[in-house]
Amino acid sequence: MIFKCNLKIDRRFALLIKAGVFIWFLGTNPTFAMQSYAQAHSVTIRLNNSNTKQILKEIERQTDYLFVYNETEVDLNRRVNIDATKKPINTVLDQLFKGTATTYVIEGTNIMLTSRRTASEKTQRKSATLQNSQQTRLVHGVVTDEKGDPIIGASVVENGTNNATVTDIDGRFSLRVGDNAMLAVSYIGYTSQHMKVGRRSSFDIVLSEDAKLLDELVVVGYGKQKKLTMTGAVAAVSGDVLNNRPIGNIAQGLQGVVPNLNITFSSGQPSAGAGINIRGNTSLNGGSALVLIDGVEGDISMLNPQDVESVSVLKDASSAAIYGARAAFGVMLITTKQGKANQKVKVSYSNNLAWSKPARLPKMPRADVWARAWNDAYDSEQPGNYYFTDRFLEALDAHIADPEHNPAVLVDTEGIQSPNYTPNQPGWAYVGNTDWIHEFYKSAALMQQHNVSLSGGNDRNRYYLSGGFKDQNGIFRYGNDTYKRYNLAFTFDTKINKMLDIGFSTKYNYTQSDEPFKYGGDGATWYYEVYRMFPTLSVFLPNGEFAGMSLSRGNFNVIGHMANAGRRVISGNDMWYTGRFDFHPLKGLSIKGNYSINKFFSRTKEHRKTVYQTMPEGAQALQAESPNHVANGNREHTYEALNVWAEYDWNPNKENHIKIMGGYNQEGKDYKGFTLKMTDLFDNSTPISHLAINYASNWETDTKWRVQGLFYRLNYEYADKYLVQLDGRYDGSSKFQKGKRHVFVPSASLGWRISEEKFFAPLRKVVDNLKFRGSVGVLGNQAISSYFSYIASLNGGAMSNYMMNGDPLTYLSAPSVPNHVTWEKVISKNIGIDWALFNQRLTGQFDYYVRDTKDMIRSVTLPAVLGSSGGQENIADLRTTGWEIELAWKDKINNVFNSPLTYSLSVGLSDYQAKITKFDNPTGSLSMYYEGQKLGDYWGYITDGYVRDEHEGARMNYVQKFIYHTWKPGDIRYRDLNNDGVIDVGKNTLAEPGDRTIIGNNTPRYRYNVQATLNWKGFDFWIMFDGLGKRDVWTESDQFWGFPRGIYNGNINQYHIDNTWSPENPDAYYPRKSLNSRNTQRQSKYLLNAAYLRLKGLSIGYTFPRQLISRLHIDQLKVYISGNNLWEKTYMPPFMTPDIVESLTGSGANAGKEYAFMRQFSFGVNVSF
Repeated sequence: MIFKCNLKIDRRFALLIKAGVFIWFLGTNPTFAMQSYAQAHSVTIRLNNSNTKQILKEIERQTDYLFVYNETEVDLNRRVNIDATKKPINTVLDQLFKGTATTYVIEGTNIMLTSRRTASEKTQRKSATLQNSQQTRLVHGVVTDEKGDPIIGASVVENGTNNATVTDIDGRFSLRVGDNAMLAVSYIGYTSQHMKVGRRSSFDIVLSEDAKLLDELVVVGYGKQKKLTMTGAVAAVSGDVLNNRPIGNIAQGLQGVVPNLNITFSSGQPSAGAGINIRGNTSLNGGSALVLIDGVEGDISMLNPQDVESVSVLKDASSAAIYGARAAFGVMLITTKQGKANQKVKVSYSNNLAWSKPARLPKMPRADVWARAWNDAYDSEQPGNYYFTDRFLEALDAHIADPEHNPAVLVDTEGIQSPNYTPNQPGWAYVGNTDWIHEFYKSAALMQQHNVSLSGGNDRNRYYLSGGFKDQNGIFRYGNDTYKRYNLAFTFDTKINKMLDIGFSTKYNYTQSDEPFKYGGDGATWYYEVYRMFPTLSVFLPNGEFAGMSLSRGNFNVIGHMANAGRRVISGNDMWYTGRFDFHPLKGLSIKGNYSINKFFSRTKEHRKTVYQTMPEGAQALQAESPNHVANGNREHTYEALNVWAEYDWNPNKENHIKIMGGYNQEGKDYKGFTLKMTDLFDNSTPISHLAINYASNWETDTKWRVQGLFYRLNYEYADKYLVQLDGRYDGSSKFQKGKRHVFVPSASLGWRISEEKFFAPLRKVVDNLKFRGSVGVLGNQAISSYFSYIASLNGGAMSNYMMNGDPLTYLSAPSVPNHVTWEKVISKNIGIDWALFNQRLTGQFDYYVRDTKDMIRSVTLPAVLGSSGGQENIADLRTTGWEIELAWKDKINNVFNSPLTYSLSVGLSDYQAKITKFDNPTGSLSMYYEGQKLGDYWGYITDGYVRDEHEGARMNYVQKFIYHTWKPGDIRYRDLNNDGVIDVGKNTLAEPGDRTIIGNNTPRYRYNVQATLNWKGFDFWIMFDGLGKRDVWTESDQFWGFPRGIYNGNINQYHIDNTWSPENPDAYYPRKSLNSRNTQRQSKYLLNAAYLRLKGLSIGYTFPRQLISRLHIDQLKVYISGNNLWEKTYMPPFMTPDIVESLTGSGANAGKEYAFMRQFSFGVNVSF
């Protein structure tokens, strides 16, 4: 172990309660909180020839004070010399404004600057005031930002007078003004507003952010940086993107938002996890983005989206190198919410009530159409050989025509079925008409989410407490599945003194998924089985019992099984504890650290019941041949992370800015798990292990890893124009053997803000910012398959066919060759450009990157005489190239029916490809990777139409004999590319591929998104489209092919029947009805086009006016309706969605048979007090 934590959980809980009581007292006693504002502050400032604005910013940096002023009354460009060491702030201000017309007033933590008037002006104004005292009146109002939050300390001035005030902690003000007065409202970082009082006495004033005055800060590794001067490839997402949308998890909210942040879901199941990839193909050994929550590794699916403050995506080596070992393929930094200083107690509640429905399901044929289609397929292979008899079809027709008088279950009926169907079956038959997909899925499933938070703070303490609950029902009609998630989060920070801040955070997450037991345990059995069900079979018998099926064909009543065969429940407990400190011993120097420990425990309880089915004649039979069982599995891990770093921020003069940071990181995880399975329970309904007779199997694992690293970052800025950043890390990983465990990974990046050059001045009226940047760096990848692969190991077993002294003969295999692997190295190069035009209304950025993954770990081929498998070596290289672009336009129309309208439009587009640049494949075999191969390439035949007639079919019997011996009209004709008169694969090598060529590529190309927003008079509108420009998909899916997979596996839907070749339909999509693989060879015609355009999300909301709800003591109230995945344009068959692509690329019966993806419609309320 690298470190231990000896505090007991109960003590922590007690401390947590005490802290909660304390912060509640602070938050509910604003008088106590505000007293400290009146205390004297001292500052140290030594600046020569600096303008007034720079000095004011330095005072704000060293203190909690905030300056409020009108730029027309204060000369911010006046240059002065200040030399003050630990001087009271009023002394510094007196020196700063000596000899000027500027005066100041300190109110709490606000310092309001105004202009002095001459004595005669004051006298004249006083006289005028006295003369018009009967004409003045009191006006009041509230000043908020665009989010509806109050702005504290905003300046409200009657134009042309000294008559002014500032807004209080609720953003409210009152001021006595003349009848013809003009009010000027201003606040640093916001665009000032001027308005005529007229006859109005109440004002609701909304200030918009002035982008020119704001230096947006972006969270990066171990700190924050100004976006304006960043040189790495970093994308920032505000928490509002997640908080203002009704999403179930963070991954869903980020999908499609950031270019080249590729998020996929394996299925539409409530508990389905997300795959996160940044900038495409990583390594042949896999690898995904590192997700850090408040600086430590975490599970994104566990986190409550409402707790997220911001998300940063670090894409290149320059931004990610500081995280070293596990950051080779990008980093996602998630920052959660904390309390804000000087914020009154704020209670917020939000809910989301949603219902989901399957997006695209196959339309199933009527049972008689289905049966005759299969008879055609059997007849096409062997004329006269039908699957269903005429008597069966007659009974089926009768039932469909008059189901009331012709039951779906026929008993004591001899010879009605084909012998192929159920040999040795009693004389009964099902002649029903069942749409099994309709019976399998409900029309809709409900989901509810509730979130509540409490936050606040004063000048010393800040706190945030939240709780969330999600309850999502699945779409199964019988044996329903559910997913529940509970979230609790608490964070508290306090200022011990001027030099030291400390904080503590804790999170608790609990999840539970409950679903019907799946035979086979592969996660897809339900969807596989439901597609196999004959529509002639019935779900229920006339007496209401689930109908039994014949076991001879290896099938069962899937719905009856779902309802009665037991449950599989997985629960997870995730607990986080983090302590941190921030120490400022000297000006510009900060020393920070945090220690986190994560305890995760999950339990899987699997109960498989013995299910008896009732046959039509009343007999009872086992629905499944395996015995019942109970299986208990536990998984637990302990993750610890320690980070300590120091940062020095130095401004030696006006032009130069230097920031140096260095630190130490140490992480480790211990993982344990076991499963015990017992069969033959005494009581079928009591899943307790010691009530089972037989032991079936067990499994146990115990693994651990450690990472230690030293890291640094150096930033240098000259005149905010020339930018340099140097990063690096020296990392060690326990996954490699001694001598190969450590790696040094440096990076460097440069930036040039050309818009700050003197020669650029003529363009500054249009171009606000134009920055070029570039980076290069090296990262290490420790994501290898085995923890101790460098140790030679023995594999043992028992040979059940050979006995010795009554026991099976046991053996040990020859030891494997030890590996000598070390880090895979990722060399990343990036060039980019950032721009802002037209007063920051049009912004954007473009990046082009090259990522070389060197020394990838692959198995070595050794001579068979060695008698052991070859070891692994660092012997392969991969290059990924790509680009991404973002454009955004944000503007405001000041008067739309007497109210301002703000709107925005943004577009993102990205692309990447990967090519193998080194691989050990001397023969050029197409059965393995080869040098020069683009990842995702498909080798296959070129489809050359259908066989047209019997004569051509006879010729194909020779030309295409390598594939199959018999060809008929409607079969596929493959093109003879090498003109040798036969269709084959040659030697299956690059040099001799036969008649195959590269027909497509599976890489997703040209991902894009388009978003738009509108805000007007409390109404807000958001819409988002996302899509994919190009992707080819080849699938072996039974669901896609239908007839060739056979009646027991493929089954068919109406699309297959309507689009299959026949003499009457010679241009159909599918070939003729046949029962083998002659027409399903990998080929160009059936390469699916997975490009799509989707209406990803839509939301319409309304925020009630503050004056309407304030009497109810409500600060903000918003209601909304929204939808997700509402529509798509796709080239996939109508029974498939683009989301299913990842499953379709698999092989075998289950490919593409997944839990249906959903469309979601919801309603919600957000309220704060």
